[in-house]
Amino acid sequence: MIDTPHLTIAQLADAWQHICAASPADKADPLVLDCAHRLASDPGGEHAHVWVSGLVTMSGYLAWRPGQTAERAALDALHAAAKALADRPCSHDSHPYEAEMDALEDEVWAGDNGLLTGELASPDGDTDTGRILCPVNVAGWARLAADVIAPFSVRRIPAGAPRYHHSYIRTLSGIVNDYPYCDPHDVLTDEAACLPPQPTRGVLAGYLVTMNATCWYAASESIMDPAVPAAMVKGVRAAVTLLSDHPCTHGPGEHPDTNDPDHLNRVGYLLRSPGSRAEFAEDYGWDDEDEDEYEEEPLDAWVCPAFLHDLADETLDALKVG
Repeated sequence: MIDTPHLTIAQLADAWQHICAASPADKADPLVLDCAHRLASDPGGEHAHVWVSGLVTMSGYLAWRPGQTAERAALDALHAAAKALADRPCSHDSHPYEAEMDALEDEVWAGDNGLLTGELASPDGDTDTGRILCPVNVAGWARLAADVIAPFSVRRIPAGAPRYHHSYIRTLSGIVNDYPYCDPHDVLTDEAACLPPQPTRGVLAGYLVTMNATCWYAASESIMDPAVPAAMVKGVRAAVTLLSDHPCTHGPGEHPDTNDPDHLNRVGYLLRSPGSRAEFAEDYGWDDEDEDEYEEEPLDAWVCPAFLHDLADETLDALKVG
């Protein structure tokens, strides 16, 4: 176990870089808890950017299978930092975190966010420490990390799905509406095989929603090769084993309606990144100015394990698998 209290910030930063989704809890949780506790003790302080950087760096682990105490501590600290920093005076018209939204195709940020040192090289080799360490930028990264760990748990994230996501939405829309402009065999087979080994909650939910949106086409006479539904069955069954055992917190009728494949097709990719989810939330009229006001249909129901188990069963049934 790492003796975190006696490590320098440089040593901690090096340790954070080695934490990923596959890290064991006994190695990762002490680092997460140390970082979260330091941030929570002074969420608007002069070193908040350092501890936000640590939790962003470890968000791949936190979005997979963290210890419950570590997950809760990280989320509480990130929410506190976002609240303490977001409305500080700022003269910038944009911030570095906004420019990185398109890089979050699979949710986990693997690059240098610049928060630790206040330096982030631009294409011409310059740095802009003021914008990097701006409290609004630090708050932005805190919100992104919180939303990766617990989708739809924060607001005020810039809306906009990565270009890749919109491209796939268009491609799959052609398939589910039965006017494909790409080879459905290749597209559906590739889609069935695209789930990472340790997906975030958003990516896992999006995958299962997409499989449901397209299963009707795969089971139809439009697909003659049995290898396509077989690949989808294999993918769905593997995905189900990755769902968490978190209990359902939703009331009767709060799980989403799944009767429209084209809508599901869009949702399937809009669940897969913070900017995508923010775009999806705009469809439901989320009010960024009032974060305490929630709609009748809770958007986090889309990532509910109970809902996704039922959706997977429906998908397998449509693919005529017992």
